[in-house]
Amino acid sequence: MALLVACGAPPGGRETTDPMGLATSDPGSSEASSDATSDSSADTDATSDSSASTDSGVSSTRATDDATSDPGTTTEPGTTTTGPGTTTDPGTTTDDLPPAIPCELRSTSYGAGMQELMVAKGSPEQLVFTIPGLPAPALVASATLRFTSYDADHPGEEGVIVVNGGPPIDLPADVAWENAQHLTELEIDGQTIAGDNTIAFGAGSFSGGTFYRIGAVAIAAELHVDACPGDEDLPDGPPVPVQIGFEDATYTKRHNWVLRCDFQDGYAFTAKGDQAGLDCGDLYAPDGTRTGKAIFTFEDLPKATYRVSIKSRHTTNRNPKGALFVVDGEGKRIPQNDDKDFVVDVWGDKELAGTVDVVLDSAMEGESDSVTWVRLEPL
Repeated sequence: MALLVACGAPPGGRETTDPMGLATSDPGSSEASSDATSDSSADTDATSDSSASTDSGVSSTRATDDATSDPGTTTEPGTTTTGPGTTTDPGTTTDDLPPAIPCELRSTSYGAGMQELMVAKGSPEQLVFTIPGLPAPALVASATLRFTSYDADHPGEEGVIVVNGGPPIDLPADVAWENAQHLTELEIDGQTIAGDNTIAFGAGSFSGGTFYRIGAVAIAAELHVDACPGDEDLPDGPPVPVQIGFEDATYTKRHNWVLRCDFQDGYAFTAKGDQAGLDCGDLYAPDGTRTGKAIFTFEDLPKATYRVSIKSRHTTNRNPKGALFVVDGEGKRIPQNDDKDFVVDVWGDKELAGTVDVVLDSAMEGESDSVTWVRLEPL
């Protein structure tokens, strides 16, 4: 979980507001007629500060500074971190270790949503993430820090990253990432420790203060181990296709969702108009924001690469930015604002295991998104 290790009001911080943009409704249905009159002020209500358009690119940066261990640096009695043939224990060399295998170790708050830092220049306040399970440094052939940032748009002055209490590293930033999410990779070879690793994100030097969000923090590592940490607890057996429908999802702000069960396969959608008669759960009582989340939780998944498919109802009044589906912490947008009606879209392929959440995140904009079911099919 991200912790605030110092408190205080954020004077000088840059404020953002979540957009409450409105949209027209489905033509030719009761959904369309009820929303048509209430959306005339959409243009005046919309703002752009919290738009979360996902960047398909990935930044990769090597963290040099003084953080990389010098050759021959002792990490524990009888252990060094130099190349092949290096002593790891008296009488043992790395040549005797298992071949390095790729592993991903995630923070304890991975998938729980992005954490926000909004503070004045020079503030000691930090977002702190804990990544457990790393083996001894001599067993780590390489390590890469991965995370998703939002609104990291001031290169060289946005913020800093501190790995296990080491020297600060500039938070990667780009002017093109304003009001956008971006997946970033940062090489941290030689900076991991055995057990719990702490990754702290702090304030930058920008005169207007610091504002950004961080989520999906993990370390991708090549480890000299027989199995990745945690894999021994995963379910056995071959992976099989699994599907969860909108009726079995969990909803936040359920009052902003219409669960329509009387039309073909049915679907859920965020709304704000007079559409209570369409909601088969009789729980629709909109607050005008048209925001909320639909969470599809898959349990006991054997480790495998799965194709993620999503069925939804496309209509011309859907979110113009696309519906944001977050699969196990990774977000991608699926356009739904066309007249194709019910469509099965492919989100993509992803390695999944154990308990996995697929989230339709309609909390970023006040627009209409929809979903009928989510399906995971092993490849």
